[in-house]
Amino acid sequence: MTARESAHRWLKERGIPWVFGNPGSTEIPFLLGLEEVAGYVLALHEGVAVAMAEGYAQASGQVAVVNLHAAPGLGNAIGALYTARKNRSLLLVTVGQQDRRHLFRDPLLSGPLVEMAHPVAKVAFSVERGADLPEALERAYHLALTPPRGPVVVAIPMDLWEEEAPPPRCKALHLPGMAQGLEALAESLDRATRPALVLGGGADTPLARQAAFRLAEALEAPVFSDPISPRHPFPTQHPLYRGVLPPVAQRIRGILEAFDAVLVAGAPCFLLYPYSPGPAVPTGTRVFLLTDDPEEAARAEAQEVYLGHVALGLEFLSQRVRPRAGAPPQGVFAPLPTPQSPSGRLNPPYAAARLAQALSPRFVVDEAISLSGVFRRHLRQEGGGYLHGASGGLGFAAPAALGAALAGQRAAAVVGEGSFLFAPQVLYTARELRADVVFVVLNNGGYGILKGFAQSLYPGQAERVPGLALSGVDFCQLAQAFGVPAARVEDPEGLEAALASLPSGPFLLEVVVDPTPHPAF
Repeated sequence: MTARESAHRWLKERGIPWVFGNPGSTEIPFLLGLEEVAGYVLALHEGVAVAMAEGYAQASGQVAVVNLHAAPGLGNAIGALYTARKNRSLLLVTVGQQDRRHLFRDPLLSGPLVEMAHPVAKVAFSVERGADLPEALERAYHLALTPPRGPVVVAIPMDLWEEEAPPPRCKALHLPGMAQGLEALAESLDRATRPALVLGGGADTPLARQAAFRLAEALEAPVFSDPISPRHPFPTQHPLYRGVLPPVAQRIRGILEAFDAVLVAGAPCFLLYPYSPGPAVPTGTRVFLLTDDPEEAARAEAQEVYLGHVALGLEFLSQRVRPRAGAPPQGVFAPLPTPQSPSGRLNPPYAAARLAQALSPRFVVDEAISLSGVFRRHLRQEGGGYLHGASGGLGFAAPAALGAALAGQRAAAVVGEGSFLFAPQVLYTARELRADVVFVVLNNGGYGILKGFAQSLYPGQAERVPGLALSGVDFCQLAQAFGVPAARVEDPEGLEAALASLPSGPFLLEVVVDPTPHPAF
C-alpha cells in the first residue's frame, strides 16, 4: 500500500473522526480520499484550524489531528500552537513539505519546518521515507499523550505519500503511575491546621475532580483555581471554593499567608503576569506540588514536589488523609451577588456575571480577558466545562468553542471584540457545520485590559498610548455576511431578554458594555 493509504488506515484504526486544516498544494496527496475515513474541517486560516482542533481535544479528551500547509501555513499557526503548548493540548499536527526532488533549490513554500515548530511544540520531527510514516504517526500520537501533554508536529514531504509503506501498527500506551512518597504528603496534610488546595488544568479529569472534591471536604480545606488556569476543576458553587488566584506574586502571598500548608495540583506554582517584588509563597506557609510535568516541577516555588499521575495522586491522598471532625461550612462562602447595572447602560461586571450564569450549562471558552475573574466566579459548573487560553494570546476562544461543539458539546465563546477580530473566519466553518455554538462578543470599544494597564503604569497618561481604541465595526453585519444570525444588546433589559431566548447556534450576540476600563487583577 502507499503511505497515504497506510495513514488513512491509521486514522480509522485510531478512531480519529476529524482532520482540521486549510488545504494547500503540499497537502493534496494526503487529502485525496481522506473523507472515506475521516471528516475534513475546513478553516479559513491555519490559526483557526489549530484552535478548533484544540477545543475539540480539550472537550473530548482525545488526540486531534491538524493538517497545515507548508512553511507559510505553519507560520500562520505558530501563535495558536503556542497556546496549545501552554494548555497542554493533545494535538498531532502534520505539515506538508515541498517535494524532496527539488528541495535543495529552496523552492516556493519550502522552509525549515522542524526548526520553525520546535519552540512552540512539545516535539517536532520530519519523516523522510514512506515506509516510516505509519510508525511516525503512531509515535507522534503517543508523544502527545504522554505527560506533559502537548502538540507534536510532523513534517512530511509531499512526494512521500506515493511511496510504499507497511500497514499501521497501533500499540497500547500505559501512562506513568502515581508519584512516590505520597504517604509523607498525606501525613503533612493531616498535621496542617489550616490547609488549602490550588487546582489547575492538570486536575480537570473526571477521576481528579472527584478525588479533589473528597480531599477538600476531608481536610475542610478552601480551594482556589490557579492563576490564568486553562480549566476549572472544582465546583464553583461549593462552599469551600474561593475563586481564582490573581497572577501577581504580592497578592498570592497575601492570600496564602492565611494557610500553613498548600497543596498545588496539576498547575504551575505559580504563573505570574504583572511584576511585583518578592516571592509568591509567604514565609511560614509550606507549599507542596503534585504534577506530571518535569519542567513545572523544576521551576516551582514549592518546598516539596511530587512527580507523577495527578489524578491517581489525588485519589491516594483523598483515601489516606483523616477526615476532620467538622463538616464543610455551608453557605459561608456563597456565590457573589450579581453586580448591579445602572438603567440605560451595561456595567461590565454585571454583563460578565449574567453571561456566566446563563451560559453555565454549555462548554464555555473564555477570552473575556479583563472580565475573566468576574466571569469565572459566577459560573455554575461542577468542573469539566470551562476552557481558557493560558498563553495570553488572542483569537483562541471562538474557534476553540466550535471545536468543542464538534466534540458533542453545546458550546459558547465569550470574547472581547478585539479578540474576536483575530479569527472572524470561524463564522464560516460554524455555519457550514451547523454547529451548536454561541459567540458572545463583549464590545467595550477597545482593548480594555491594556487601557487598565496603561493607567496603572502611567497614571493620568493612558490616553497617550496609541492603538488601544477600536470602533466602527458592526459585528452583527459581520456575522450575517457569513450567514450566521446575530443580535446586539446595549442595556440590561436587552441583555436579559437575549439570555432568556438564546437560540441554538451558530449564533452571535454582541454585548455593548460601558467602555470604562475594569481592573483585571
